[in-house]
Amino acid sequence: MHKKVRYAFLISVVLMLIPLSLIAQENKERDYEIALTKGQYDIELGDFTSAITHLKKALTIKPGDQAALVSLGIAYARSGDPGRAKEVLEQAVGADPTDARARYELAGVLSQLGQQEQANSQMAAAAEMAREPALRTAAQGYLVVPAEGEGRDRPSLRISGGLQYDSNVILSPDNPVTPPQGKQSDWRGVLVLEGVYPFLTTASRGMEAGYQFYQSLQSDLSDFNVQQHDLSMDGHASLAENVLFDLRYDFRYSNVGGDHYSTSHVFTPVLTMILSPASRTDLHGAYESKRFFVTPLYPTLPEKNGSNISAGLSHAIMAGSRTGISFDYTFDQDRTTVSYWDYTGQNVLVNALTDWEDYRFFLSAAYRDRPYDGIPPGATTDRHDRIQEYSAGVSRKVGHDVTLSLSDFYTINGSNIPFYEYTRNIIGIFAEIRL
Repeated sequence: MHKKVRYAFLISVVLMLIPLSLIAQENKERDYEIALTKGQYDIELGDFTSAITHLKKALTIKPGDQAALVSLGIAYARSGDPGRAKEVLEQAVGADPTDARARYELAGVLSQLGQQEQANSQMAAAAEMAREPALRTAAQGYLVVPAEGEGRDRPSLRISGGLQYDSNVILSPDNPVTPPQGKQSDWRGVLVLEGVYPFLTTASRGMEAGYQFYQSLQSDLSDFNVQQHDLSMDGHASLAENVLFDLRYDFRYSNVGGDHYSTSHVFTPVLTMILSPASRTDLHGAYESKRFFVTPLYPTLPEKNGSNISAGLSHAIMAGSRTGISFDYTFDQDRTTVSYWDYTGQNVLVNALTDWEDYRFFLSAAYRDRPYDGIPPGATTDRHDRIQEYSAGVSRKVGHDVTLSLSDFYTINGSNIPFYEYTRNIIGIFAEIRL
């Protein structure tokens, strides 16, 4: 009898504990959902520190949970910690190799770290596996048109052509030389061919050989048809986790009106620091050796033979995934064979762009201050130019390979010497094809 009572008591205790266990499990599931939701919401709000705290709590409740791992990786990436983001997202991809979102986010982090080859591999897998149309389109777009300046892993060819209306045809915008017959407007057709061939490419370094052909054909002022050939060699390397170095050499050969106008050699080093997923800073410099030749219109061009050296700092910030703004300050110095062409200048530039569906809008404004070192012929004082430049435009992708664009570029060249004062407006419409 006592035995039966004991068994009955044990059974009753077990039956009482089962609901308590179910309640505890429900509470655990509720706490997980709350932590995950708060973490994902904080990511949307941009509060990444709070997001990381909540997502870590979610993983404490459910170790190895895929949704929490991917979200935590995103939070680390957005907070400026690509190293930890990589570790977490690699864990997520390892746990579920079919998770396209995890591969997509990992590709972005690897690109920030300069590991472009691995980034392309992960993005290709994401594009293939993605079931969501938006994610698949984003991954495919990344693979078709990589970000400017990032490594290419195959040869590319760009063909661009269009029409421009120039309200004041000037041969050299940097050192304006107004045509002898005075201000004249004209239409011109423009063709640009550009090819790039990458080689010696690894995850942390690479080389690119390039060639660009430029040809403009004026409607009336054929003496100002310009043809330029630009041969380039570019090398880049990852110096540290978030530090990249790029060195480019260009050889440029220009003809104007069928006559040899100039040749130049340009060396351009750039040190890039990726401070956070939403910003980057470039320390840039350039050295250019220039030689000009006598032409029928400009017999004194060799006076401008010499060199230009520049150094500057630019900083770019992304406001969300589709809008960015950049600021640049550059100091440059021109030294020539004749002192009145020498100047020491300062340049400030602001650029902004935003994407809306298939359209990209851009605006820019620049101010250049150029005090010259000598008195030009016919003047009584040293020349000092203050130049304002404004541009705006819109482009639209038509498929993966074709882009149409419309732009307007306006210049106000203010000078203390009236001969060098001018305004200029260039309106252009172009089509670009990338192969």
